[in-house]
Amino acid sequence: MEFQAFAAQLGIAGKVMSITRKQSGEAYNPITEGCALRALNNAMDGETIVLSKENIQCPGGQYGFGFQDEVKIPGGYGHFISYGAGEGFPPGMRLKRDPEIAERGARNAPKNVMDGYSHIEIKPYRQSDSPDLVTIQINPDQMSALNMLFYFGKDSYDATIFPAGSGCSSVFLLPFAELRNGDPRAVIGNADITARGYFEADTLFFTVPGKAFAEMLRDADESFLITPAWNKMKARISKK
Repeated sequence: MEFQAFAAQLGIAGKVMSITRKQSGEAYNPITEGCALRALNNAMDGETIVLSKENIQCPGGQYGFGFQDEVKIPGGYGHFISYGAGEGFPPGMRLKRDPEIAERGARNAPKNVMDGYSHIEIKPYRQSDSPDLVTIQINPDQMSALNMLFYFGKDSYDATIFPAGSGCSSVFLLPFAELRNGDPRAVIGNADITARGYFEADTLFFTVPGKAFAEMLRDADESFLITPAWNKMKARISKK
């Protein structure tokens, strides 16, 4: 199925983005202040964004996009993610029970996911693209369709993950790490309560390897998208 027809079927036109690591480049439309994940909104508005470690001011963003393997926060990362390090330090985010759990989680996270690349390009998806990743902002009905289509040619039941972590790590760091696997998983992202406020309510991101998205387009015409069951779902999506 052609991409434009696919996007219309699922009601995701303007919500699909290509993400590609680059060897070099110059920052273009960088998000220099606040949550760097807001760059996805810019891409959905039709812009091309090129990011590097140097033009992301948020230390968590530098980590979550995959540009560095640790987060340097006054008072320590573990305290910042849990209950804080006390007076004079950033307040704790209360995302983990204690600093030790937070630190162990950071140690267990993937490392060096940029594989030598220095920049990340984010842009509206075009069918001629060959991106590392494709990420799509979707509601629950669209999630159901995309997830089922991702599984269309698979015999597994656990090929999609919904990890805990920052919004940016769920769209960039973790999906980049999945590319190293023989059968990369899809990643549902942006459960992060600190980032969700920058995006439409009742939406998440669904991120897959670019090659997997191309397969989904090829499979679409033979999938449930031609069934009466889908037509009922499509009518409901079109009303939103």
